[in-house]
Formats: sequence, structure tokens, C-alpha cells
Amino acid sequence: MITRLQHRLQFLTAVLVAVAGLLVLRLLQVQVVQGAELRRQAEAERIHRLAPPAPPRGLIYDRDGLLLTVNEPCYVIEANPLFIPDEAVGALAERLAPVLQLPSQALSDTLGSDASYVSLDPSATVQEGEAVQQLDLDGIEARLCWVRRYPNGPLAAHVLGFVSRSGEGFYGLEGYYDRQLRAQDPVWEGETGPSVRWPLPQTEGSVSPPLAGADLALTLDLEAQAVAEEELSRALAEFGAEGGTVIVMDPRSGAILALTSQPAFDPNHYERYIYEDRDGVFMSAAIGEQYEPGSVFKIVTVAAALDSGAVLSTATYVDTGEIEVGGQVFKNWNEKAYGERDLADLLGYSLNVGAVHLAVRMGSDTFYRYVRAFGFGQPTGVDVQGEAAGRLRTPGSLDWHDSDLGANAFGQGLAVTPLQMISAAAAVANGGRLMRPYLVAQQVLPDGQVVVASPVVRGQPISPQTARDLTEILAQAVERREPQCQVPGYRIAGKTGTAQIPIPGGYDPVWTIASFVGFGPVESPQLVILVRLDHPRTSSWGSETAAIVFQRLAARLFPTLGILPGRAPGN
Repeated sequence: MITRLQHRLQFLTAVLVAVAGLLVLRLLQVQVVQGAELRRQAEAERIHRLAPPAPPRGLIYDRDGLLLTVNEPCYVIEANPLFIPDEAVGALAERLAPVLQLPSQALSDTLGSDASYVSLDPSATVQEGEAVQQLDLDGIEARLCWVRRYPNGPLAAHVLGFVSRSGEGFYGLEGYYDRQLRAQDPVWEGETGPSVRWPLPQTEGSVSPPLAGADLALTLDLEAQAVAEEELSRALAEFGAEGGTVIVMDPRSGAILALTSQPAFDPNHYERYIYEDRDGVFMSAAIGEQYEPGSVFKIVTVAAALDSGAVLSTATYVDTGEIEVGGQVFKNWNEKAYGERDLADLLGYSLNVGAVHLAVRMGSDTFYRYVRAFGFGQPTGVDVQGEAAGRLRTPGSLDWHDSDLGANAFGQGLAVTPLQMISAAAAVANGGRLMRPYLVAQQVLPDGQVVVASPVVRGQPISPQTARDLTEILAQAVERREPQCQVPGYRIAGKTGTAQIPIPGGYDPVWTIASFVGFGPVESPQLVILVRLDHPRTSSWGSETAAIVFQRLAARLFPTLGILPGRAPGN
């Protein structure tokens, strides 16, 4: 009997020792082998990173230091119903209702829900937010945030873009420089409650230092911008156009002094345009809309012919009124023959046959080499969100045809943006140097460092001599045929355009895009202006619409920008 009990005791002892051994081994595995990983998982469950109020977004100034953007403080009022006892919901709602100017019953229903997070007011005033903070209610938070405002309303809207309620920049400079403008949020790290939105009471955590966003100083001149927008609005009303674009640039650097398109929008109320299904209005037509430029493109054709040696600046040709290329016959806009003409007449009378004659004389390889060199078919690299590349078919493309050489010579069958077109004209004004257009002159970083943007030369499509010759030819063309765009005291070089609008099966029989691009003073070009009017009703011709707008703009902008008159012709 005793022996049996001893065996049982020894067996139980052995079992207990084995179990104890297994427990020890498990403890060693948990605490030693898996200890580090389990500690990491535990911390991940209770330690979280929260974003305290961020510093405001970087500011944007015009070239004279005038503010184009500001940041207004507001408060986001949030609640965590899980932290609010059921018996306290009614009393808490009664205290909050007069502060937030909300019905107490609606607040009570919201605070009594089973949600772990609810928004009570996403844009409370500073007074309301501070009042909520003073109430010091459990489960209620008033969080400071910033709202982007634009003190000039719609002025320069397409340049600036807008900032959403979530703080993200869209379109224009706000979109392109969003990363630089956006402040780096401070981050609090510590133990949080079950909603992972609030720290536990009486807990401490570490906070990373906040970094403000960079400020941007632009090349944009606010007074010039206001003039451009005023004259564009006047033109739309006077000529019955559906929309339009004006770009003003310094050809020597590529600095954009004014850029506007209509229809426009007010970035302070961008949501209205989304709700009205007008979100397409946010994209600037100046950089994002492609169109067939029409006769303004003859500037490029003549430049290529002169620079390649296909013709001399004094050359003449016989205009027979029509010319055949690739099986297609091209005629002048009025289907007339003009006889012997020089290059100034070709541009002044805007003769399609003359432009096609030059392109054929050069040959397709030479012609398209110059078109590419002027930057067509590729983005300009401007620092604004949403730039289009244009459309250009060249020999070797599956959809290119021999007749395209003739059509492209006078601006049909290819697509450009207004910014590409003015950049090409600016290259002629700038001694043949093609500059990258830009809007930000410098960035002021949070640490005070200033990053200055230097002008960038994209290429030299034509020689300085060709540029001088072509400038004189363009000036003579204006003096012979376009008196309506001349400015007293300033000699102007420029070219009109009346572009047909492609539709399925051909071109629209009624509507056109009227344009004019010009620069001056011819002796020392400091300003280049492009005007584009969409579907003008009073006249389809650029010479009777866009050229007039150019003259009004130039007459106001030369003195506004401190550009002195040049020498009169012949002096």
C-alpha cells in the first residue's frame, strides 16, 4: 500500500516538474526569445502619433512684396462619445449649444451615439474655439487649424490655384509648390485612448518641432495682373468672346509678369464651382489648353527659313494665290493672289501661300527641326501645375502626311498652348534665346535661407542676327498693315492670328480663335504680350479684335512697368 502511494507521489512529482519545466521554457521563449517583438507590438497598441496644431502654410507675394495669400485661424470642434457618460450627455449638450450656435437636441443625439469620433463644427471661429476650450469638457476637443484666404478674390486665381479644407494645394502655384508651401506638422507621441484621437489623461509624450512652410516671392506684378484682367474682361464684353487668355512676359528672362484666363474663379469659394459642375474652370487655358494657333505661327516659319538660309531677309516671292503640297491645295485666307511680295508683306497680309512656299523650300526635316527647337510639342517647364505639351506630328510619325508640312507652315494641323506660343515669340525678341517661363523668383525657407530662381536658357533656336532681322520684318509688317496695334512712342513688332477650330470632318464654319502676339520696344524688347480670344462674335479676325486688346494693354503696361519709349522709325 505504502509502496503504491510512493509510486503515485513520484509520478505526480514528475508531472509537476515537467509542467513547471514547460512553463519555464515558455516564459523564457516569451520574455527572452520573443520579448523584443512582443514589446514592440504592445507599444504599437497603446503608443500613437498625433498631430497637434500645425503652423500656417507659407505665404505668396508678388514681385513688390504685396500679399497674394493669407492664413486665417479657425477651430475644428470634435468629440469622442466613448469618453462621455450617458448621464452627462444632456448637460454637456446644453453647455455646448449656445457656444456653437447649434440645437441642443441635435448635439445630444450626436454625443450620445456609439461612434468613437464625430465632428461637431469643422470651421468654428476663433471665439467659438476658445470658448469650447475654456469649458474643458471631457471627450470634447477644439483643435486649431488654418484656412487659406486670397485677399484679392479672383485676381490671379489661375496663377495661385487654391487650398482645400484638408490643407492640400490644387492647381496653379498652390498645387505645383504644395510640398514647399505646406508646413511640416508637429507630431505628439504617447499613450492614447481607444479612439486613437486623444492622449490618455495625465499622460506625457514627446513632440517634434513644427516647421513652417516656405514663402514664395513671384515675378508676377499685381498691378500688371490687374490691368491684364481688366482689359480681358473688357474685350470679352466688347467682342462677345466666350473666353480668352492674356500673358505678359519679360522676354529677357522668361519671367511672367501677368497671366490670366477667362472664365475664372474665386479661390476663396472654390467649392461652389465643383458643386456647379464647373471644376474645369480651375485649369488655366494659358498653360493647359491646346489649340491650333493659326497665322501667329508664321513667325516660326519665317524664323526657320531665315536662319536655315532658305531665304534672305530681303527676299521676295511671287504669290500665285495657291500652292499644292502632298496632294492638297492651300490658298490664302481670301483666296486672292498677291503677286511679288517680300517677307514683311507675307506677315503683314498673313499670306498662307507664302508660308507654305517657305516650308517647301526648307524641306520637312529642316522645318520640323526648327519647330522642335522653338519648344513646340513639349512642355515649357513652367512652375505651374497642369501644363500641357501640345501636339505635333513630324515625319516618321504614323499619322504624319506630306500635306502636314503645308498646313503646319501657317499654324494648322498642330496644337500649342498660349504659353508655348508666347515663349517662341519671346525668343525672337530675346536675340534668339528661348527662355524657360517661370513665376517664382525666390523661395524663403523656414530657416531663413533664400533660394533664388535664375533664368534658364532652354536653347538657341535661331541666331542673334536672324532674331534682329525677323524683329525688323515683324515691325515693318505692323507698320504697313496693323496700325490699330501701334503704341505712340513705342515701335511694336507682332503678328495677328485667326485660327479655325477643328471639328470632326474638318473645321468649324463659324467660330474662330483670334490672337495677337507682339513685343516692344523694338530697339530693346522688354515686354511681350499674347492675347487670345475664343469665339469672338463681332468679328472672327484677330486684326479686328485681339490686336486692339494688345494695343490697349501695351499702352497701359509700358508706363506701368517703367519701360521708356524707344526711338522712332528712321532715327
